[in-house]
Amino acid sequence: MNHVKRVAQLAFLLLATLASAETRRIAIIVGNNAGTGEMPPLRYAESDAGKMARVLVELGDVQADDVMLLQGQRVGSVERAIGEARDRVSHFRKSPDVRTVVYFYFSGHSDGESIELGNEKLAYARLKALLAGTGADVRLVVVDACRSGAGLREKGGKPVDSFTIRLADTLQATGEAFITSSAADESSLESSEVMGSYFTHNFISGLRGAADASGDKLVTLSEAYKYAYDRTVSSTAMLAVGAQHPNYDFKLSGQGELVLATLLKPSAVLVLPEADRTLVTDLSRDQVIVETLGGAREVALAPGAYGVRVFKGGQGYGGRVTLRDGARQVVQLSTLSPIHSSVMVAQKGGPLVAKTIDTARPSDVGLGVSFGGTGGILSMRGAGPKWQVRLDIEPLTSTFLNFAGGRLAGQFHLLALGEWTSDARPMAANEAGGQVRIGYRVAAEVWRFQFGLGVEIGPGLLRQLYDQQQTAFILTMAPRVQLKFKLNRALAIIASGDFTFTGLDYDADGDGIAPEWTWFAYPSANAGLMVSF
Repeated sequence: MNHVKRVAQLAFLLLATLASAETRRIAIIVGNNAGTGEMPPLRYAESDAGKMARVLVELGDVQADDVMLLQGQRVGSVERAIGEARDRVSHFRKSPDVRTVVYFYFSGHSDGESIELGNEKLAYARLKALLAGTGADVRLVVVDACRSGAGLREKGGKPVDSFTIRLADTLQATGEAFITSSAADESSLESSEVMGSYFTHNFISGLRGAADASGDKLVTLSEAYKYAYDRTVSSTAMLAVGAQHPNYDFKLSGQGELVLATLLKPSAVLVLPEADRTLVTDLSRDQVIVETLGGAREVALAPGAYGVRVFKGGQGYGGRVTLRDGARQVVQLSTLSPIHSSVMVAQKGGPLVAKTIDTARPSDVGLGVSFGGTGGILSMRGAGPKWQVRLDIEPLTSTFLNFAGGRLAGQFHLLALGEWTSDARPMAANEAGGQVRIGYRVAAEVWRFQFGLGVEIGPGLLRQLYDQQQTAFILTMAPRVQLKFKLNRALAIIASGDFTFTGLDYDADGDGIAPEWTWFAYPSANAGLMVSF
């Protein structure tokens, strides 16, 4: 009886120790679009870093205060961040029940021996030494860069018996895991469709739920790596440069499995339909944040507005959803609309190297309102500036050339225009009128910017608001330039200018005798907002 009692007491003490144990995670997330100059700047490295930081806070049990996000920083900043991580590890370990994990993520250029931070380099050997010096129980390093596999000093790394870092459990494991996005002699690839590198995109998609093969709502290191590896290889296998193969070197000891993300208590859940492939875009940041394949899948997201693109049976469908805190929203394929597009792929920071299979892209309709001014026509006396309000409709945009980082498109557009002068001076030559125009422009899109050049033509009426109060039929033709900056996927700032040629049959003398067809030319300028839906 005393023996049983003693065992029960020991079991109680053990359970109490496990319950009180705590794991603290520190994340150093680095993204740099610029390298030493041998390659052009990257497009998505810094935004990829932002996406990685967010998923670790939302699902990886990393406190926001324990994330150090370095975008566009130099070597000194990275070394100081690792030093700060070392100090935090030392502080956390003052409590005997606290175990520590340090995550290090880098997206940018690499020469195979170093990561590149602007015009500076940090050698892999020094990076590993600095991270080992933090004293963390476990260190996970993820490097997304060309030839990053060369940073693995020992080839053919092999996972040892897996181990556990439970999000609310004790940690009895030590070691490091080093993951790279490519082999020693391979390029890492970026895609304009997913707005990021293939590897980081697939790794984050896995953490948000796509890699949860067991269905236990816990995404382990082995699940995340396997998903990212399989998807990266399959997505790049068709490209002319050849498939991209992620690599790893795991030196970990312990038991169980390393859990990187939990889907047990997400802020919100989006249930995606059964499809060949689905992409989810964070509309507030204009970033693709998760991709899933195959059957219906739940993904964990923060509350907000999202765009959903579903590919099934060779057809693309798109739509928008809004997730509220704590919500679980199901996306039905029947509620989405057909969409079309194509995708271009480039080496990290390099020129366009390949075109992937056709996929879908939202075919948005644009509705814009802008205000501006031009010159008066019907009297030489003048009446101050002529004000204009434009209502633009862009019902059709077609892509006919894709390039790395953007596209060249043709836009058909319709225009309704009202104009007037309002000079209160006596004998002022005020006038007012309206026009409808049809136009076409060629537009180059790069990142959030669009520059368009085209022509508009259409009829209208112009009425004299003085003397004989004549009304004239007019015909307008206008070469026009337009600059658009997308604030997000749904809203853009627009500014435009033209040189309008206006022809009208006008009796300048007001005597009703032999009116003459006359041409006038005035510049105009407008600015406003455009909503896409």
